Amino acid sequence: MSSNNYVNDKFIPTPMPEVCAPRASILSRFEQESAKHLTVVSAPAGYGKTVSTLLWLRAYKRKSVWIGLDEYDNAPFVFYKLFCTGILSVQPDNAKMGEILNSKAFYSSPGENTIRFLLEFTQDDGAYALVLDDLHTITNKKLLKALPFILKRMPHSFDILLLSRNKLPDELQEFAESRNSIPITANELAFSAEEIQTYYSALGRKLTKAQAKTVLDTTGGWAIGINALSKSESLDAPQGRGQFLEHYITKNIWDRWDPELREFMLVTSVADEMDARLCQLLTGKKNADEILDRLLIQNLFAVKTSQHTYRYHHLFTEFLRGKLKERPDIDIQKLNLKVAGLYYDRGEYFTALAYYVRVEDSAGINHCFHQLNSIYQDFNVEEWISYTSTFVLDRLPEEFIRGNITLLIEAAWASFLNGNAKATLSYIDAANEYIAGNLDALKEEDLLGYALTIGFADFRMGIHEFAEEFSAWPNALPEKSMEDLNLYTPSITQNFPYMHRSICDCLGVLVDMDGRLQEIHDVFGAFYVTEVDTFCTCVQAGLYYEQNKLEKASEAIALAQSQVTKQLRFEMHFCVFMMLSHILDATGRPMESGKMREQLAARISEENALHLNPNFLAVDMKLRLWNADREAAQTWLEQLFVADDEQLRFYRLYQYFTTARAYIVLSERKKAEDILDKLKQLCVDYHRPLDAAEVCVLQAVLYWATSARREAMELLEAALLAMQPYRVVRIIADEGAAVLPILKKLAAKADRIDYSGQLDSRYVNQVLLCAHEVSAQHKGITANLNEKPVKLSKKQQYMITLLAQGYKNADIVSMTGLSLSTVKTHTQLAYGKLGVNNSADAVMEAKRRGLIET
Repeated sequence: MSSNNYVNDKFIPTPMPEVCAPRASILSRFEQESAKHLTVVSAPAGYGKTVSTLLWLRAYKRKSVWIGLDEYDNAPFVFYKLFCTGILSVQPDNAKMGEILNSKAFYSSPGENTIRFLLEFTQDDGAYALVLDDLHTITNKKLLKALPFILKRMPHSFDILLLSRNKLPDELQEFAESRNSIPITANELAFSAEEIQTYYSALGRKLTKAQAKTVLDTTGGWAIGINALSKSESLDAPQGRGQFLEHYITKNIWDRWDPELREFMLVTSVADEMDARLCQLLTGKKNADEILDRLLIQNLFAVKTSQHTYRYHHLFTEFLRGKLKERPDIDIQKLNLKVAGLYYDRGEYFTALAYYVRVEDSAGINHCFHQLNSIYQDFNVEEWISYTSTFVLDRLPEEFIRGNITLLIEAAWASFLNGNAKATLSYIDAANEYIAGNLDALKEEDLLGYALTIGFADFRMGIHEFAEEFSAWPNALPEKSMEDLNLYTPSITQNFPYMHRSICDCLGVLVDMDGRLQEIHDVFGAFYVTEVDTFCTCVQAGLYYEQNKLEKASEAIALAQSQVTKQLRFEMHFCVFMMLSHILDATGRPMESGKMREQLAARISEENALHLNPNFLAVDMKLRLWNADREAAQTWLEQLFVADDEQLRFYRLYQYFTTARAYIVLSERKKAEDILDKLKQLCVDYHRPLDAAEVCVLQAVLYWATSARREAMELLEAALLAMQPYRVVRIIADEGAAVLPILKKLAAKADRIDYSGQLDSRYVNQVLLCAHEVSAQHKGITANLNEKPVKLSKKQQYMITLLAQGYKNADIVSMTGLSLSTVKTHTQLAYGKLGVNNSADAVMEAKRRGLIET
């Protein structure tokens, strides 16, 4: 299998010039940095980053994977696809790497799959280099945060080179510092007067020292400027890099070309990449392929990027587009629409959408989203909103968004999932107003059903209230039945693990569970035929679980299992089996529960649904954290997807709960408090009482364990009062031993004869009893906060450290000069403090408490 099957223009650097100046000092700097397996080159455009890198690769015989980046690579899926495609070109016959890269799962979880991909790389004796060119175009914060995790996992046979016009972003700076990498900057890349003389000499032109100094003063040692000036008879040029290059190209190249060729290049410059068919469409030239080949042969700033595609050099593209703006007779919008239309007809809807966005074409944007929303089911929520926000919404004026129903809906969903409650409601209200005023047009364009689905994100009403409101639509559509509406929804659960706490908090359903679930079933059953039964049954199981009605919960989840079919979206399978696992745990069957989660983890992999892994692990890890497992807490916080977001994202809700528990287990009170404060605000803003109650419980147990007893009781009382009308038990009692002492205090308070508060004594005691049962199964997340600190003397700590390193008492006597009895005394005292009676347990406990290095 040839590597050429994988690569395209993104993997082809700008060609080397025919004559290159020998620059031993620069090559030496590259080699010096390569010893650290990381070379950072930071300099503005035209300073020779690419040429210098290519010279080093050639001189030191490195086989390179060159990835040229641009702004469209900010979508994680696109970036990681490029990254892995490049690596695969080195080992094109690696079947396991190819299978991972080409799997459906790669789209849904590109970061995790990239790590899997790298683990399959076969180590050999080759010397490789990975070059990420134009890294400054990558601005996606999450992508930049994850990149160090990926680069650390690169095979040792790879040197990594990062080429950027700017200094490294903060997210990568720490990684560079960990490798002791010192950036190669513009000052080092700039030509000296002596190097300018040598370069001119290689071109067959002799310069005096004074002339070389003139060139240096004119260009500032700027490589592309020196190259341009070398083609001119004069050594004088306007000052300033941008002015200089534009002046040179205009005078020495552009003005000398025939008008027909200039027109061809101007018109085709609207495209980021072109082929003969596209050029013919834009220019009307039937010999477009011949013209493109002519550009290559004459080295006129064009690069062949694959067998059939071409692009202009980046700096020349900027020049052409600047010239194009000076031509009012050329309709740039019409040209972009032609490009968009061609890609749309080819089924390349993401690319087509990018061009429609450039020219703010509403119809084209609507058609692309219609296709994309229809195609992508069971999608990765994070990938979707990353794309729509970065490449669509952020590039359009607000006024335009509010005048287009598709963009209003996408903006509402993006705001909703990103945790921006205020913006969500603003867009939803604007969408509803638009729907009311444009019913006929929306029906005609088959967008009405799509527009109506935004009601699922309107957290001002429960799902049963939305169902009631939605049921009124047949009256508004006398000539068209509701069954004819196109009501597609790419995700129903937003990748959450529990149906009753997914896109909607279904607590309000408990007021009349049977009646409200029946209404939801009747209203939405016509549109979500495959999903509605499982949805309603799984919601019922979850709500019974929260009430600690475990027998009914078991019956409901068993029914939900029977409703699971191959046709059902896998995210629905996920919710059913996550709920089943929870119910098994609660009914005293932890072995079955563990086996269920193992099977589900395998299914997630088999179904190429790794985008569900973060929430799966959040729940799986929570069970370990209930036992105050420090190792589990640390493992969770080191996960690639665990983010320290300034503004919490709604779609990561369950992950934040696990992060808060991890901080509590690790006794990091301040971090736990910070994330819980943010989490509470998010839950309140989104009208999610179950989630808000869980936050209150976690805050309460944290405060109790750190001696803020009054605040703890107030918080837990607030949670109890919020859940009391619904008789919800498990959201509080599941914290077991951690919440038990607070519940005892509140139960005693509610049991007093003179108590006049709102707490229902029977309800509080019901929660207390459940928490007591749970406490027999788990230590509780605050076990480490509650335990008394242990302080070892320096001698005792030293003894345990030596034992951890594998030394025996006799070895320690020999090493320290202490008597055997003294050594035994120190170790026995340490054992007593640690509560153990042998060296192995002493080492484990000391590590757990952080008393010795792990």
